[in-house]
Amino acid sequence: MKRVTGVLAAVVLVGVGTIAPAADGVLPAGWGSNSAVFRGPTGNGYYPGAKAVTEWNESGSANILWKAKVQLGWASPIVWGDKVITTGATAEQRTVYCFDAATGKQLWKLDVPAVDGATEEYTIDSQDARWDTLLHAGATPATNGKQVFAAFSNGQLTAVDLASGKHLWSVALGDTSGNSYGLDNSLLVHRDSVIAVFQGDPSYVAAFDVTSGEELWKAERESSTWASPVLVTTKSGKALVVLTADPDVTAWDAASGEKVWSAKVLTGGPEYCVGPSAVAVGDLVAVNCQNCGIFGLNAETGETVWSIEELPDGSGFPDGASMTTDGKLLYQYFESVLTIIDAKNGKVVTQKETDEFASYGSPAVIGENLYLMAGSEVVVMKTGKTAEAVGKGVLDESTDACPAAAGGRLFIRTDEAVYCIGK
Repeated sequence: MKRVTGVLAAVVLVGVGTIAPAADGVLPAGWGSNSAVFRGPTGNGYYPGAKAVTEWNESGSANILWKAKVQLGWASPIVWGDKVITTGATAEQRTVYCFDAATGKQLWKLDVPAVDGATEEYTIDSQDARWDTLLHAGATPATNGKQVFAAFSNGQLTAVDLASGKHLWSVALGDTSGNSYGLDNSLLVHRDSVIAVFQGDPSYVAAFDVTSGEELWKAERESSTWASPVLVTTKSGKALVVLTADPDVTAWDAASGEKVWSAKVLTGGPEYCVGPSAVAVGDLVAVNCQNCGIFGLNAETGETVWSIEELPDGSGFPDGASMTTDGKLLYQYFESVLTIIDAKNGKVVTQKETDEFASYGSPAVIGENLYLMAGSEVVVMKTGKTAEAVGKGVLDESTDACPAAAGGRLFIRTDEAVYCIGK
């Protein structure tokens, strides 16, 4: 059992047992209108029914509603109701921020106390000076509407009261000193548990009780990954935690941690890192990664339904950005090329070159529009096979995080700021 410190929640969270993004077949009340975990209510960067503006420019203050400074980090923002949450960190200090979604006013800020067993003053060693400062807070937090859960690269998992910013508990996941990229696998919430991926010695995926931080289940794994887990509902209604890794894509039962299937498809070799997360679409789980290709896997069994080893125009596959979907098509954005794939059969239907260059931020489908992350710019296109351009957003700062959409607003995290974009 992992050591737990801090003040335990004093009351049972009513309704927490029903909270799970799509993984029980029905989105609970409030989940679909918020962005409670990495890449939104579906975990795919797909926000059905949501709306966001298609044009903004910071230089002219067009459609920029507010901007709030935060400590350095790569964590994307999450949104619940009137609150926007993100994290920032240095080697010595870890911080969780909460802002008013309408005004950008800081509602609370928690400097997280250290926990015994975490790596003290952890040093990122990515051979990239910018990454070395950003990856201390590389994992996107998660919320169940009552609590916020945050993970940091010193190997610490923390729970915070959403309303007050009060520290509830912290868990030391393990020693990250041998991990050159830190802990940047984002978190999930499923029923009464928060699910975390730990890349270290040993590497594992585990579920922790939201109220106490006690370990509910733990599954050790051998494959290395810096991707984030996603929740997938199978045709039979089973909720799975699916994680892409080198070389295995693995699915575990979200309730018990029992391994359901494993597919050895991402076999690019140890010289690179698996960063893209899986995307659930229909009865499939789609995965992609550099030097490997794109694969459509049966969500129930993990068997390969279709695969793409080369793209028609000779462009490649990303090592960091995930795909997104509109429920029928898959969208991959790598370097300057948008590739659109029929999710049912794996056929490439369109490839389109843009004037911009993709960042590590994954694309998103918000309503009927596709948002492609390209550094300080966001290219906006209509979803569908033709992907016609409909707008562009420009900030003064660059981002490698993923956007979040809620309440008709778009939230984007740059290295040291959160932006709210809308009308």
